[in-house]
Amino acid sequence: MKKFHLIITSFAIVAAGIFAGCDFSSERMERVQISEIEAGREIGITRSEVQDEIQHFRIEMADKIMENNRSFADIKRKINRGDMTVVVTQETRINELQSENREMKRIIDNYSDLSRHNWDIFKKEFRDDMEALNNSFKNFFEESDVDSE
Repeated sequence: MKKFHLIITSFAIVAAGIFAGCDFSSERMERVQISEIEAGREIGITRSEVQDEIQHFRIEMADKIMENNRSFADIKRKINRGDMTVVVTQETRINELQSENREMKRIIDNYSDLSRHNWDIFKKEFRDDMEALNNSFKNFFEESDVDSE
């Protein structure tokens, strides 16, 4: 009879261990599922934040692009009124700057990557390119041989 109790007790201990292990496994699975849900939520929040930043950045850059367009129009008005003498290379440079301005608009309007890392890189590079374009425009008269009359 002692042997029978020993076998039953051993069986009960093994069964308890198996059931306890299952319990730990289900808890672990539950924690993993919760972590996945939280990670998904974080990704969703980050994407939403990036979308908001993209919208604000587009508005900011649209203002700069419009400012460039107004400046190009002003230069062309001055040229057409005869306020300045322009050689063909300067007209070509004006057209190149306008083309760069249009390309910058196309790039920002079509940006769609919502990952935080890629957005931060894009934003920095775009801002640097826009600044270089603005500097090229601002320095146009200093770099060129345009004579104001």
